[in-house]
Amino acid sequence: MIFLDINTFFSHKAGGIRTYHNAKIDWFRKHSGIGYHLVYPGPVRKEIRDGNNVTLVEAYGPALTKDPAGYRLLIDFVHVFKLIRKLRPDVIEVGDPWLSGLFCLMLRKSGIFRGLLVSFYHSDPVPTYIQPWAERGPLQGLRAPLAKLAGILFYWLQRGYDLTAVASKGMEDRLRAKGVRAVAHLPFGVPAFFLEGAFAPDSKAPPGKDGVRLLYAGRLDRDKDVDLVLENLTKLLKRNVRVTVMGRGAMAKQFATFKHARYQYLGFIEDQAKVREIYDGHHILMAPGQYETFGLGVLEAMARGLIVVGPNTGGTGELLREAKSPFRFEPGSSLDFLETMEKAIACEWAVEVARSRSLALRYGGWEDAIGRMVKRYSARLGAKPIHRTSAA
Repeated sequence: MIFLDINTFFSHKAGGIRTYHNAKIDWFRKHSGIGYHLVYPGPVRKEIRDGNNVTLVEAYGPALTKDPAGYRLLIDFVHVFKLIRKLRPDVIEVGDPWLSGLFCLMLRKSGIFRGLLVSFYHSDPVPTYIQPWAERGPLQGLRAPLAKLAGILFYWLQRGYDLTAVASKGMEDRLRAKGVRAVAHLPFGVPAFFLEGAFAPDSKAPPGKDGVRLLYAGRLDRDKDVDLVLENLTKLLKRNVRVTVMGRGAMAKQFATFKHARYQYLGFIEDQAKVREIYDGHHILMAPGQYETFGLGVLEAMARGLIVVGPNTGGTGELLREAKSPFRFEPGSSLDFLETMEKAIACEWAVEVARSRSLALRYGGWEDAIGRMVKRYSARLGAKPIHRTSAA
């Protein structure tokens, strides 16, 4: 099997994205019977052979941020087209519905690609981006109908794929309700070293005289509802707690300039071993984002025994309900967020640590998650005749 993975938006420093694709690369290195090609935007065209069956393909894409290692946008679809004609892949997986997704749907329609076309997306753009855009800013009368049209177009396009893979059950249910029938629920895992070693509830130091240590780890953007953390920092620090914020984004300056003796801002941490160390030094993860479709950072934190406070919707809410966690709040509600934080700070420590760790163990590591994905694709591929086109 030849597997082509096309990523329209890509960042070498985006922790979750790199974790996911590094996990894929590691998995395919160990399974030499499948050729894996990862396509992503970069400053130049180049190919890097990473193992006998893994190839990293960089196609041109301009930077979207001032940081040269930040997000880039793939625009060199001529190169991608030539690659598809050359490889004749059995499976193409795309993570963007508007550019790479539409491009591959057109190739399918023309008959140039006849393999298995999979859409694997990590967030539903309609409630995450389109609806919030329609509700803010000028020209409300124009934004609302445009947003409605974009939503209709998105779900219509999803029906054109052989399979739409999603990370959460909630996303699967949402797509099916919108008429997308070929959907696969393929949850993520965590890096193996997050699960390594014996882990008992008492192996994580309970809150001591310096109080409960609270952590936010993730993008500092409004779509992550991180403003709930910012507006409640002063109120939280009136209690016997310490607060750490780790991440970067549009609101980074506001977190960086906040001052308190029991508060620290770490910025973006790329090294996963350091991230695990930071998790191990904290007790509660604040995960306010209501649009998370799986909650990868949430699961990583739970693997290290952190109690998680999150909304009762989205991927985070789904994980917390599965864990039978009582620490869920009404999404977007500052008051409910603060009250739920207070309950978590005063909780029965050992019981909640065990609850978090148990859920993470059920999901397992990335080796398990990628294996589930490839098994599902292979089964779907086996049910779909593949008629290869001739190479150009």
